[in-house]
Amino acid sequence: MLVKEVDVVMKVENRKEIENNFLPHKGKKTISLCFFLCIAVLSILAILSFNKSFSFSEFFIFLKNTSFLWIVLAFASVFLYIYFEGASILTICDAFGYKKKKKDGFFYSAADIYFSAITPSASGGQPASAYFMLKDGIPIPIITVALLYTLFMFSLSILLLDVIAFCFYPHLFFEFDFLAKLFIIIGFFVQLGLFFLFYTLLYKKNLLNRICSWFLKVFVKLHVVKDIEKKQEKLNQTMEKYQEASLLIKGKKGLLLRIFLFNLLQRIFQIGTIALVFLATGGKITDAILVSAIQSFVITGAYCVPIPGAIGVTDYLLLNGFKKVLSTSQAVHLELLTRGISFYCCILICGIAVIVKFWIQKRHLVICQDENRKLLK
Repeated sequence: MLVKEVDVVMKVENRKEIENNFLPHKGKKTISLCFFLCIAVLSILAILSFNKSFSFSEFFIFLKNTSFLWIVLAFASVFLYIYFEGASILTICDAFGYKKKKKDGFFYSAADIYFSAITPSASGGQPASAYFMLKDGIPIPIITVALLYTLFMFSLSILLLDVIAFCFYPHLFFEFDFLAKLFIIIGFFVQLGLFFLFYTLLYKKNLLNRICSWFLKVFVKLHVVKDIEKKQEKLNQTMEKYQEASLLIKGKKGLLLRIFLFNLLQRIFQIGTIALVFLATGGKITDAILVSAIQSFVITGAYCVPIPGAIGVTDYLLLNGFKKVLSTSQAVHLELLTRGISFYCCILICGIAVIVKFWIQKRHLVICQDENRKLLK
């Protein structure tokens, strides 16, 4: 535990106000989900049209011939991908004395992955995680530090794996077509920019405060927020706690290393899911390493456009990469299966986890209300 004094005591009215800001709006969530489903359907149709000789009977034979053991391992890799982001968040929370169970970390991560997948530019992921963390009694400054450090290490791990993939297999990058290479290059610089942005927000003392103050002034002009002096005072108090927490983490190299390793493991299992599915289809281990390098480039290229789940772009890059080691028909079959497990099944698992977490927290609230009524009687 680094410090216990960073706890923030909030009144019920303020707590409800913050929760309402973090909770994704139902209308927007529905629109995002519909948009996500439309893009998903169109992407699958585009993949099928890529191979004009595609037949569902051949695809079902392809599925029938996959190894059950490798597929089980691929699903295990999906769960570990979700788990390790949660482990990173819990590590930071534990350091400040807010110890939560591993299942809570899984729920925080699932909320991030699910809402990131269905909202443009992954804009709903961190607010959804923050909402659940806040409901579990974790203060806003600790939530902010935990999520920013996770994003910071997330970008660092992607950049590191890209450099490793390029150093060992430079020819793979150059074998992508022009558009795919452009996507990867743009995605790399986006991640590089995000890396420096998160570093600045974490270590430049007043930048985040200035950004929040600027937004506050904008909201006042739009008549969204009233009583700016009171709001600014609350913001200054929160930022003071945030800066204190951020600086305490900065000096703990062992803790930072653990956070980085958890994020690196998350990326490795994200890549590993694709490699395991490839092995399930009878692929060679040596080719699975090439597929892993391809997936590393694909993950980076997916960040070039703000499309929910990077649907379409990721599919295009995977097909482009798989053609380096497989025939066109095999590449289409493998792309459908790998995306089905690594993305769509992952989103389904995360969506179920989000529903379960909502139910648990609602049930806990009802129990607390019942206990309060008994005490009043």
